[in-house]
Amino acid sequence: WRDSWLEERSEEQHSNTVLHMAAKLGYGELVSKIIELRPSLINSRNAYGNKPLHLAALLGDVNIVTQMLAIGSEACSARNNKDQTPLHLACRSISMEAARLLAEKTKPVGIDELNFAISTGSICIAEIILERFPYLAREEAWVVEGGSLSTLLHHACDRGDLELTRLDQRLEEALNRNGLSPLHLAVLRGSVGILWEFLDKAPLSFGALTPSKETVFHLAARSKNIDAFVFMAESVGINSQFLLQQTDENGNTVLHIAASMACGAPLIRYIVEELDSEKSEEHYGHSNSFHKESLRRNNSLDLYSGKMRSKEREEERAHALQNARNTIAIVAVLIASVAYAGGINPPGGVYQDWPWRGKSLVGKTTAFKVFAICNNIALVTSLCIVILLVSIIPYKRKPLRKLLVATHRLMWVSIGFMATAYIAASWVTIPHYDGTRWLFPAIISVAGGALTVLFSYLRVETIGHWFRKMNHVEDIPSFARNCKDLAASGKSGYFTY
Repeated sequence: WRDSWLEERSEEQHSNTVLHMAAKLGYGELVSKIIELRPSLINSRNAYGNKPLHLAALLGDVNIVTQMLAIGSEACSARNNKDQTPLHLACRSISMEAARLLAEKTKPVGIDELNFAISTGSICIAEIILERFPYLAREEAWVVEGGSLSTLLHHACDRGDLELTRLDQRLEEALNRNGLSPLHLAVLRGSVGILWEFLDKAPLSFGALTPSKETVFHLAARSKNIDAFVFMAESVGINSQFLLQQTDENGNTVLHIAASMACGAPLIRYIVEELDSEKSEEHYGHSNSFHKESLRRNNSLDLYSGKMRSKEREEERAHALQNARNTIAIVAVLIASVAYAGGINPPGGVYQDWPWRGKSLVGKTTAFKVFAICNNIALVTSLCIVILLVSIIPYKRKPLRKLLVATHRLMWVSIGFMATAYIAASWVTIPHYDGTRWLFPAIISVAGGALTVLFSYLRVETIGHWFRKMNHVEDIPSFARNCKDLAASGKSGYFTY
C-alpha cells in the first residue's frame, strides 16, 4: 500500500506510469529505484501499448535498457499498438549499443525485425540477427527486380547495397524464383563494388547461367552496364573468353546482344578485340566440347588467377600514388629548408655593427623586397603542403588522388615563388659592371629556355593523355569512371596531371 502511488497513471501523460516517465526522460537512478520497489511495472503498458522498455529503447539509453533486461528478457518480445517490439524502436535511436543488446536478447526475431533494421541502416544489428537466426537470410521474403521473391543476398545485390552484401550469408549460389543468382542481379544493377566482393568470395559464381542460358556478359550487355562488363572481362581470367563466345537459348552471342541493344561502338569494338585476341586463339581454337571440359577442370584456377592479376594492378596503382605522395612531401620539406636558409641569411649580407646589426645591407632595393616576399610565400606554401600530408591520411585511392592534386598545385606555387626569389637574389648578388652586365640576362635566358622545353613537353603529354581518356573509351577498364586516368595510360605506365 505504501508504494501504490507508483502505479498511478495520468491521462494527460497517455497512461504512463512513473517508470514509463523515468525511462522516457533517461533518469537511470530513478529507474533503478522504481524497479527495486515495484519490479512488476516492467510489464505495464501505456495508452500506446508501449512498455517502459519500448521508451528506453527509443531513447537509446544503454544503462536503462541494461537494468530492465536484468529483470528478464520477456519484455523484448512485447509489441505495442503498432506491432513494434523494443528492437524496432532501438533501430530508430541514435544508440546502436542499445539496439545490439536488444538484438541479442530478443527471441524469436522474425523477418519483420530484420527488414526494419536493414531499412533504417542498422546493418550491424542485421548482422547480429543473422548470426542468431541464419535461416532468415534464406527466406524468400524480399521483392527484387521483376517482382520475384528472393533471399536477402538477392535483395542486397538488387539495391546495390555493398555493406549488406558483405554480411556472410552463404547464399552466393542461391537462385530466386526467376532462376537468377545474386550475382546476376548485381550485374543487372551494374554494381562493380559488389562484383569485387563476389570475385573475392565466390569467383565460381561468374560461370553460372540464367534459365535462358545467358552468361553474366549477356546480362551486362542487355542492361548496358559497360563498367560491369569491362570489369568482368578484365578480372575473370581466361574464362571470360569462353563466356564471351557462349550463346543463349536463342543462339545469340554477347556480341549479338550488344549490337541489338545499341550499346555503342566502344563496347562492340572492345568485344571484337577480346574475341580476336591472341589469348582467345590460344585457348579456344579447339572444339566446343574441349572448352567445356577445360572450363570445368580449370575454372577455379583461372578465376583465381584473374582475381590475383586485378589485385596486383590495384596494388601497383595504390603504390604509385603513395610514392607520389612521399615525393611531394620530400620536395616540400626541401623547399621549406631552402626558403628558411634564405630568410636567415639574405643575399647581399647583413650589417655587422650597431644600430643595424643583422639587418640586410640591400634591404631598401626593389630586388630584395621581391626576394623577401617570394621567399616567405614559398616557405609558407611548402609548410602548408607538409601539414596537409601529415594531417590527412587517406586510405582509399580516390581521396588520396584528391589530396595529391591539391598538394601538387600548392607545390607548383611554392616552386614558382622560390624560383622568383632566386632570380631576385641573383639580381642582388651579381655585380652590374660593364664586363658582367651580360651575365644576368644569359642566366635568365638559359633557365627560361630549359623551363620552356620542360613545360612544352609536359603540356604535350597532358593533352595527349586527355585525348586518350576522351576518345578511347574502349581501352578503359574503369569500373566507376574514377580511374580513367590510370586506365587511359595503362600501356605507357604513367600519366601527367
